Amino acid sequence: MANFALLLLAAMAATAISTTSGAYTGCATPRKITIQNLSGRDLHLTEQPLANSPSLFPAAGLVLRHGTHAEFPTCIWTGRVAAPEAGAALVEFHVAPDGGAWYQVDNKQYGAAVRVTVTPHGRPLQGHCPAAGCRDHGQCFADRVPGGNCHAVDELKIIYYSA
Repeated sequence: MANFALLLLAAMAATAISTTSGAYTGCATPRKITIQNLSGRDLHLTEQPLANSPSLFPAAGLVLRHGTHAEFPTCIWTGRVAAPEAGAALVEFHVAPDGGAWYQVDNKQYGAAVRVTVTPHGRPLQGHCPAAGCRDHGQCFADRVPGGNCHAVDELKIIYYSA
């Protein structure tokens, strides 16, 4: 029985080695999600991680004070971020370990007291990477990245503005 256990352990170790040799080993370049608050009020932010993404902030949410920002280093993240008490549009996005990004936010935010944009940053960005959502003074952009054709993203920046 002891020989069987040793043989089983050796087989498991060999499988683990062969599996990890071609497996994903982490980010060569860490990515960052930055959330900035220029809304004129403190914002209570909530998140909904998807696809086994870890939480960015505590389960109770994050209170982001006016005039501040928070940075979240990540390798890969998929989910939604919201400021429900402020009535701001829901932001949904994905940041991939290779720098690919997909994001969307409603660009019909005319009645909202707090508006939100999503903007990718990279050196240089590749593909089609427009700003999405609406800024202050009614300036609005695209509502999503068509086909997910945005690459070389180092940072995805979410900014909340006053209307």
